[in-house]
Amino acid sequence: MKFAIVGAGGVGGYYGGRLAAGGLDVSFIARGRNLEALCAHGLSIESALGDIRVREPRATDRPTDIGPVDAVLLCVKAYDLETVAASLEPLLRKDSAVLCAQNGVDAIDRLGAILTRGQVLGAVVYGNTILVSPGRVKHFGTLARLRIGGRDDPAQKLAAQITAVVKGCGVDAQVADDIDAALWGKFILFSAMSAACCLFDLPTGPLRADPKHRAMLERGMRETAAVARAHGVSLESNIVERSLSIVDGMAAESLPSTLIDLRAGRRLEIEHLSGTVVRLGNQLGVDVPFHSAAYGELKRYANV
Repeated sequence: MKFAIVGAGGVGGYYGGRLAAGGLDVSFIARGRNLEALCAHGLSIESALGDIRVREPRATDRPTDIGPVDAVLLCVKAYDLETVAASLEPLLRKDSAVLCAQNGVDAIDRLGAILTRGQVLGAVVYGNTILVSPGRVKHFGTLARLRIGGRDDPAQKLAAQITAVVKGCGVDAQVADDIDAALWGKFILFSAMSAACCLFDLPTGPLRADPKHRAMLERGMRETAAVARAHGVSLESNIVERSLSIVDGMAAESLPSTLIDLRAGRRLEIEHLSGTVVRLGNQLGVDVPFHSAAYGELKRYANV
């Protein structure tokens, strides 16, 4: 099975590296200094699950150099989705899978409305992987989970095929029976965690250890869960408690990508995180004071 990784940052670099090390045909689409580093020095991953070195990865900034693939793992920022979509056509056949690994819950709908070829799937990623420098990825902790799924039978069949191949490379991958529930399950955690870490400029450990911050984090999760249920998403009754347990299992030094971007002066995905919770909450009549406050404070960084 032939893969293209579009966006070779923390997530794309980590999973692309695992697949390449597992012997799969993997191409990376990158740009700038990251592309230069991949071509000159290869890709390295530091992880408690096992370090990896891909010495000569196939890397380019031109999808036409690669041609059609079986699966595209799309790891660009949520705000870049429409812009990048136009560049995907050379990679796609009618039956190619496009795995949306964006933060948020609307990537399948947004991308599906644009592409004329390929089958759009959701890819829910759990874990903290960071591009610490061009060509170098660091994985914090041991959580590295991938859940793949679609919204109809053909998409689920394709998801099962891809999942089997990915699992063969040692990745914790499973098919999501309900991809929207899986997307919202992560979103409950990530929307609140991103907002709280950015508001207080704290990594995971200090944030969860402070009783006031932890209580605020839980309120944010419950707001997102309430919006999801009002939106018709089927969630487990203990989804918030389960999300908090995941946070408790994360490496203390781990940072959400939003805080990394904030500290680096880069644009935030806040429109697709707390912004989504606020907009849907207003439409559905769900009160979301935590996310409203976070969005009001952080939205000025949405277009840096």
